[in-house]
Amino acid sequence: MAVLSAATLFVAGCGNGLASVSGTVTLDGQVITGADKNGTVAFYRESGGGTPAVGFLDQSGHYSLKTGSADGIEPGVYKVAIVINKLTQPANRDALPVATLITPDKYSKPKDSGLRSEVKSGHNTFDFALSSKGA
Repeated sequence: MAVLSAATLFVAGCGNGLASVSGTVTLDGQVITGADKNGTVAFYRESGGGTPAVGFLDQSGHYSLKTGSADGIEPGVYKVAIVINKLTQPANRDALPVATLITPDKYSKPKDSGLRSEVKSGHNTFDFALSSKGA
């Protein structure tokens, strides 16, 4: 019976200590959608150091953070940077698409973005409403 209990604890696990973080990004009240858009949401420790956690926007404007290859992020206070590009297909089929930044540059810098989140244990949802005017 003790072996079964130990196996159950091993399978259930104690967790990796990382909190899950997900959310949606909007620009001027509109969800960032479409195959012609790509973007990242990055969380940087407010105290500095450590590996940033990054989430890629899907076609519905939703992201989920990963730290390296692990799902989630350590609980703590973070500065947030968001970059969203619109991809334009070139006239020449052999050329690569051109990425044009559609969010104000200030959002791409964690120290200037004004975006901050406090991640707690468990699941966290942080939705970000950006303005094309950068305010």
